[in-house]
Amino acid sequence: MPEQETPSRTSSPVQALLERLHERHAADSSGEVASYIPELATADPDWFGIAMVTADGSVYEVGDTRREFTIQSISKPLTFALALEAIGQEEVRRHVDVEPSGEAFNSITLQPGTGLPLNPMVNAGAIATTSLIKPLGFDRPIDRILNEYSAFAGRDLSVDEEVYGSENATGHRNRAIAYLLRNSNVVEDEVEDVVETYFRQCSTLVTCRDLAVIAATLASTGVNPVTSERVLRDDTVRNVLSVMASCGMYDSAGDWLYTVGLPAKSGVAGGIIAVLPGQLGIAVYSPPLDVHGNSVRGIKVCEDISDELHLHVMSPARRPAPPVRAERTCTESRSKRLRSTAEQEILAIHGTRVKVLELQGELSFAAGELVTSSALSGAEETDFAVLDFRAVRSIDLIDVPIFSHLIESYEELGGEIAFSDIDRHPLFADDLARHREGLGLHPVRTFPDLDLALEWCEQGLIERYGDIDPEPELSLAQHGATIGMSPEQIALLAEHLEHRQYGAGDQIYDESETEVDEMLFVTAGKISILLRADDGGRRRVATLSPGMTLGEVAMLSGNNRIGTSVADTDVSAYVLDTGDLEVLRGADPALVAILFENLLKLMAVRVGNLRDSMH
Repeated sequence: MPEQETPSRTSSPVQALLERLHERHAADSSGEVASYIPELATADPDWFGIAMVTADGSVYEVGDTRREFTIQSISKPLTFALALEAIGQEEVRRHVDVEPSGEAFNSITLQPGTGLPLNPMVNAGAIATTSLIKPLGFDRPIDRILNEYSAFAGRDLSVDEEVYGSENATGHRNRAIAYLLRNSNVVEDEVEDVVETYFRQCSTLVTCRDLAVIAATLASTGVNPVTSERVLRDDTVRNVLSVMASCGMYDSAGDWLYTVGLPAKSGVAGGIIAVLPGQLGIAVYSPPLDVHGNSVRGIKVCEDISDELHLHVMSPARRPAPPVRAERTCTESRSKRLRSTAEQEILAIHGTRVKVLELQGELSFAAGELVTSSALSGAEETDFAVLDFRAVRSIDLIDVPIFSHLIESYEELGGEIAFSDIDRHPLFADDLARHREGLGLHPVRTFPDLDLALEWCEQGLIERYGDIDPEPELSLAQHGATIGMSPEQIALLAEHLEHRQYGAGDQIYDESETEVDEMLFVTAGKISILLRADDGGRRRVATLSPGMTLGEVAMLSGNNRIGTSVADTDVSAYVLDTGDLEVLRGADPALVAILFENLLKLMAVRVGNLRDSMH
């Protein structure tokens, strides 16, 4: 047997789940190893592996996942798929029905009147399906079948000749079934040739990991997620999964669909595959079987996975939209913070070192995995990442360890990560905080909206890649409100201004103020204008920088202030109140005329920025 490889991604919460399930069920000694095929009886009942492959090609595995065994009846849906693509659905249905049998896998029951097998998942139906495969460029039908199986698994597969010999020597019941089918003209070729092909396809060697890739290929509309090769048409996948859901577990199919709720197929060598369409494939290998011919540990593991990860196909919204709506960088998406020319140059050069993922929809377990893969793809080339939850409708709490692991993985690669709008999902945010606190990890960095998160990323890039001296405070003569004034007029204006300073985080003006009697000439620092959002929070709509004014509209119009203003950094400003403005109007009307003209120009710039921010 091939040497077992150490599974990767051991710190993943998905990997941890598989390891926990493996430990939970490893001691279960119930069931019996299949003995009606002598070679199968040599299997060690302690062999036990679990593997999962997601739609993006991520592979998780634990235990005996690289140990080869024969595929047995898990070959049936694959050959059924090959027949559908080779001769078409109508021709295949002329030879096999798709009705659940409610009987054992080796039942000889055929449809009354037509003599057709009930479905392609029982031996009679599988033998009929196998008889439909012609070589078409291959030496034998089995060569064509193996080529198809290899595409499913993503590696070259072969037949275990010893198991084939054992099946061929003892398969009298299957020969009897084949002769009955020949008698009904369901099988048209020589019975011995058909049975030999059937025994060989069942004796194909696979591993638990192979089966998980096969299941994931069915989950991914026929595209192998590991090799990216299309193996089946998507309509073929739909037909195959439908039959697997209703017939794949033989006379326990109803109980399986009720408890696990996934299309599945088992084999008497101890393998089971289960498929969550659009998201992932699961495989379990454990030789001891129950009375139905299904792996005891395999059944229990699949029940636990379905329950813990909420995978039942009858659950609502099992086919969500892609969880990542958009992926951008800081060269494509900037905050509303106004930047100096030097800062803008830094962001233009290094903006690609920020990754912004806008998420959407309902984030299930599999969606969390896809988000993780997107965030970590190329993470070595980025310094900051933001996950924006504004368009997310709900988050399954099963994603808590997945997103926590993403934070650690991204930071291990040297980056910093933040979440924006996560407060829209307080249960998830609180559970994530408790989870990280329980593990002794730092709290996740959060922002109330994407704009503030982008500003944090930009500031990080500027600090990391820039060498910019702090901008000196503007003099009054350098301010945009005094353009065109003479030195004497600026001196007169200065006599009527108060110099004021604010600390970072200070609220300067509140939107609820009804009596507005002053305005500011900003000479140093940054100020944000915040508007109240529909959800009760606030979002930034504009940023003021040195050379701009604040509060002139409300002061001159007598209306309420437009939004609440907050100092983002230490701020210096000159204050002009209504009383001093009237004094200036009497002392130098020309000065006031120039001031008003400049204020109109500054207001036009700010209104333009505000209009852009509303889109």
